[in-house]
Amino acid sequence: MGIIIHSLESVSFKDLYAAFSSAFKDYDFSLNADELRRMLDRRGYNPQLSFGVFFEGRLISFVFNGTGMYNNILTAYDTGTGTVPSFRGLHLTQKIFTFSLELIYQQGVRQYVLEVLQHNHKAIKIYRKLGFETQRNFNYYSAKLSDIVPVLQVNHTACRILPSDLKNCLNQTAWFDFHPSWQNDRASLERGIDNLDILGAYEREELVGFVIFEPASGDISSLAVAKDYRRKGIGKSLLKSAVSHFQSDVLKFTNVDCDCESVTGFLSSLGLTPKGQQFEMVRKI
Repeated sequence: MGIIIHSLESVSFKDLYAAFSSAFKDYDFSLNADELRRMLDRRGYNPQLSFGVFFEGRLISFVFNGTGMYNNILTAYDTGTGTVPSFRGLHLTQKIFTFSLELIYQQGVRQYVLEVLQHNHKAIKIYRKLGFETQRNFNYYSAKLSDIVPVLQVNHTACRILPSDLKNCLNQTAWFDFHPSWQNDRASLERGIDNLDILGAYEREELVGFVIFEPASGDISSLAVAKDYRRKGIGKSLLKSAVSHFQSDVLKFTNVDCDCESVTGFLSSLGLTPKGQQFEMVRKI
């Protein structure tokens, strides 16, 4: 049996994880099985519209796709792409994309979205050849809690920090200064709700800010404050309460729009500097 390409619909999670671990074993990046499962669930993994290359029955290259509405367009999102080391250099990723585009189109998908590290010039070159164009520039941030906690001390704020409701928080669309990326968009947060905590800032019973975060990873998925209540320490108060629930010793912000000065400025005021940058790339289908 030679190399074949087909969907991942019948592939077990055990085999998906084995291929994923092998593909990323020489990267400065790793996920255990539970973390991978959470990532796939939250990002809308669709095995019927995800595809892989198989050699003698073994998954050797893959594209995990999520599907859903994004900017009011039915979208496929590249949740994870990789090739096991011994099969690199064979252009398998390009072959998967080429194979899958017509099948995805037949299911009504009209755009493909992905994110790629800006220093990964090889991958960017491949994606551009496949017709992807840069949509936005994102920063990502991380800091040790031991460094960030002292910065989060607030002299005084009248608000109370209490558990809150996802729907109520996400309905405050006027508080967002940029449209969230796929993994932090409303649908992704709704899918991942079992692994998220939500805290609201209340002043005289009125919700004036919120933070949505994943305690296990330290990922801040969404942080927003009503515009009339900014520069009053509410953002810091929310983060201070959030990190007290962390099981991780690291605080992370992923996919912050580089052009959003209000958010990048707030993070800079906490002493956070970008650890890297990503492109959000889109291909119309």
